[in-house]
Amino acid sequence: MMYGWWDGSGGPWYGMIFGPIVMIAFVVLTVLIIAWLLRALGLSSYSNSQGKSPLDILKERFARGEINQTEYEERKKLLSM
Repeated sequence: MMYGWWDGSGGPWYGMIFGPIVMIAFVVLTVLIIAWLLRALGLSSYSNSQGKSPLDILKERFARGEINQTEYEERKKLLSM
């Protein structure tokens, strides 16, 4: 005599709890792996510079006081070469 799903007796009770949890975990893990691959390949829509040029970033850093005027002039000269 066979016992289990095929003879109509159903599966174990914990399958109703862990089945959906495992499925949700699988979907979340798949999405995370795809997002990681897109970022690793540089295909992500997010960028740190948000389309700004290096000179724009340099100007912002000078305006915030992160660099002084001499450092700003030196880096500006290097970027314009």
